[in-house]
Amino acid sequence: MSAENEREEAPAALHSTAGLEDTRAIERRFDGFVRDHYRNLVQFLRRRTKGEQDAEDAAQESLAKLLRYRTSTPASEWKLLLYRIATNVAHDQSRSQLTHAAKDHVALDGQEIASIDLTPEEQFARDQQLARLTEAILALPPKCQQVYLLKRVHDMSRAQIAEHCNISVKMVEKHLANALILIRRKVGISTMETL
Repeated sequence: MSAENEREEAPAALHSTAGLEDTRAIERRFDGFVRDHYRNLVQFLRRRTKGEQDAEDAAQESLAKLLRYRTSTPASEWKLLLYRIATNVAHDQSRSQLTHAAKDHVALDGQEIASIDLTPEEQFARDQQLARLTEAILALPPKCQQVYLLKRVHDMSRAQIAEHCNISVKMVEKHLANALILIRRKVGISTMETL
């Protein structure tokens, strides 16, 4: 090999070695970041999930998603990005658990169910009331709606709702009161009593 060829290959070899060192430095920095923030992340997620195992799972998934951004995002932005990802993962996990809860219902195929003898007019009136109630619930502000549904549909206690939503019990009570006021305005008190 001539001296000229050796000089041309040397800069290329140095360049590829520098890139490898940069990658290793990023990996070391990321590993340190994970060690420094893991416990706080799990604690953050514990308030947004149903339990310790869910928080751990959400933390692992969040870090796995952040891994994709470690080279394209400056290290100074990793923490903010991690908590955004974690919030989304917790919400996805919560939605998934709500939809999977439907699988816990027992099928009534082959079972006799006592019929409610309603006239067609009564059934129509009941359907109208139910439609107005549904419309009123859907019109609630998002947090108010979430608290109302956790109480009415999932029968959670005020303390459980507070923990699930990461708000105080007083705030839960405020959201429930506001929900009832808004629903009553839209649906009517007499309708509320029949549902």
